[in-house]
Amino acid sequence: MKKLIYTAIASTLMTVMITSCGWHLRGSGQAVNNISSVHISGPAKKSDFYRTLSRSLKASKVIIADSHTEAKYRIVATKLRSERRTATVSSSARVSEYQLTELVDVTIFAADGRQLMPRTTMRTERFFDFDENDVQSKNDEAELLKKEMINDLVQQVIRRLNAVSTLSSSTSIRK
Repeated sequence: MKKLIYTAIASTLMTVMITSCGWHLRGSGQAVNNISSVHISGPAKKSDFYRTLSRSLKASKVIIADSHTEAKYRIVATKLRSERRTATVSSSARVSEYQLTELVDVTIFAADGRQLMPRTTMRTERFFDFDENDVQSKNDEAELLKKEMINDLVQQVIRRLNAVSTLSSSTSIRK
């Protein structure tokens, strides 16, 4: 009984210490800082990437503007692509592991047209085991990994947007 009480007290103290020092998981909490509106453009506009990015920004109360003239920032996403290649083969020369890669080129502009971030390729990779006797479930697993990878790309874009907005607001304050 005493051991249970000591464990509960230790857990409570650890939780209080972690939350009171300001520590939090990366990506938790508010996704964007001081960004009121964003316009997203580019050929990737009808993709899962665009929908996920829009949804994440809207969840952070950012307005997705229809025109870049109405937005504080403009994100141009181009060359959204997926790659799948053989990572390893078995001793019988059959594929045993694949490497999945999701890439998107992103450029961020300010409302006045200044380029805040040059075209940058965001990239994420995952490996997964392949079993030729269970192709359907492995294809389902690959689709699930692809969705996770798109979420990862979106978080990369949001982190970059936060960085350039912080940088541009601090440079405008100094001027």
